[in-house]
Amino acid sequence: MANNDHTIFKTRGPLDPIQDHSVCVLRPELAQVVRLARASQVDAYAALLSSRQTGKTTFLYQLSAQLRSPGFGLVLIDLGSVQDQPEVQLYRFVASAIRNELAPGATEPLPSNAVEFQQFLLSVARQSPVKRIVLMLDEVEAVPAKLSDAFFGTFRSVFSTRHNEPAFEKYLVVLSGAKELSRLTGGGNSPLNIAERIYLKDLTLDGAHTLIKNFATLGIAAPTETAQWVHAQTRGHPYLTQKLCALIAEKNPVSITKDLVDKLASALLRSDDHLEKMIIEIDNDPPIRNLLGKIVSGQTMSFTRLNPHIARLELVGAIRDAEDCAIRNPIYDEALRAHFGIGGAARATNQLLGKARPLFLLAMFVLILLNAPLMIAYARDIGFATRTINDVFNPAALGIYAVIRYDNVIRANQLTTITVDIDPLASNAPLVVTLHENDSDIIIDGGSTREFPVSQHAERFKFLLNQKEIPYNPFAPATVTRKLDLIFQSKTPGKPSMTYHAEFRVDYYSAFLTSLAVSGAGIAAFFGGLWLNVQRIREIFAALARALKLNPQ
Repeated sequence: MANNDHTIFKTRGPLDPIQDHSVCVLRPELAQVVRLARASQVDAYAALLSSRQTGKTTFLYQLSAQLRSPGFGLVLIDLGSVQDQPEVQLYRFVASAIRNELAPGATEPLPSNAVEFQQFLLSVARQSPVKRIVLMLDEVEAVPAKLSDAFFGTFRSVFSTRHNEPAFEKYLVVLSGAKELSRLTGGGNSPLNIAERIYLKDLTLDGAHTLIKNFATLGIAAPTETAQWVHAQTRGHPYLTQKLCALIAEKNPVSITKDLVDKLASALLRSDDHLEKMIIEIDNDPPIRNLLGKIVSGQTMSFTRLNPHIARLELVGAIRDAEDCAIRNPIYDEALRAHFGIGGAARATNQLLGKARPLFLLAMFVLILLNAPLMIAYARDIGFATRTINDVFNPAALGIYAVIRYDNVIRANQLTTITVDIDPLASNAPLVVTLHENDSDIIIDGGSTREFPVSQHAERFKFLLNQKEIPYNPFAPATVTRKLDLIFQSKTPGKPSMTYHAEFRVDYYSAFLTSLAVSGAGIAAFFGGLWLNVQRIREIFAALARALKLNPQ
């Protein structure tokens, strides 16, 4: 155990729960693993996941101290020693550590492969008088990838066969590792499939208070707010909290001030290799580097371990478990902004845009809904409606037979023709027909009256809608109409006049094009926004799927 020369705070190596009790903060997750170990039967192993220098090994030391009693066999194995070692060395190293703790007098040969290793575990369990054997495997990422499936699959096999072999019921395996532990999730033999995953959280404010109390031992006055000042900078990161306290102790001030805490937190950015190692890991992994750049710039995205890149960023240590992905603490935040070259103004703008994105999606959806009635009305009344009218007009009072033909869709400032064809053999002639406009913006071209002598068969009336295209207005989706009357008057005295009513639908084509463009832009923007929030959508569907499973019909 390495001690700091200037202070009781420890920044190198794991803490001993007894020797370093004053700066060794108990983690809430410890009770969870103790519960698994003391249960009457083992229903799951444990996987302790956290980033570098966050107290995993210290946690295992604390677990050993909590469980140490005659009923427990405790074996803590640092697998960092087997990195790049051949298969034989791996199994013999692990088996030797187990035998030294649980069967020191045994003389059987040590195993050299997975099959022999499982038989070794069975033999140890049968010979050991303890009720529970807790195997704590630290630095699991050190096991070579080509050996990990068989090695960790052995523990999966021990767990799976424990009901057939009662001796295997004794084993509780606790795996501890950082980001590389995630690669053990692949395949049916993965130990994580049978493990309760425990994500080691940072220290709470109470944990920071525990550390701050030690300044009294050093003769340094620590105001009540000191724990808050330190925790505000580190967010409880175990190493950074210990390091910041150690830097304060090195300064040996008469009294701690907020300004001193803030200055020393900034000093960590310039002098500590912990940050450098984390950034190197991130830069060597382009997908998570790109994702982290977006988070640092202020883009909002939901935190979920279902996204492998987000899960990896958490285990690297860059982000923390929150509703939305958030940089782990202000010290990291400042370092990462400098690394990505992102200023405060750009970050604030991106954060504002991220918060406004749901409102933008809502606005685009409303825009699409507003345009829908106008588009439907245009398609129904103009685009797909019957346009050509061939109408028979034969009022008995006049004794005429007329066919009236026209296109009942008109556009602004385009001539429209109405043709009146009267059969002289079936009509009383002569006649006078007058076209009468009912709206002030209808202009009749070439006169409004036509005479039909006995030999006359047809006459044409022309008119236009004299106005500009109306502005685009999605709040008035109904199709606009114009009405004209054809007044039939016989020249024979005593006969009444009769009126034919013609109705025209107005095709404001520019309004349609505007509506089409706005709707298209709204749809593109809406689905573009959904694409940017694809992770949130996946979470919603996943939640719906879980709800359906929990509430089967």
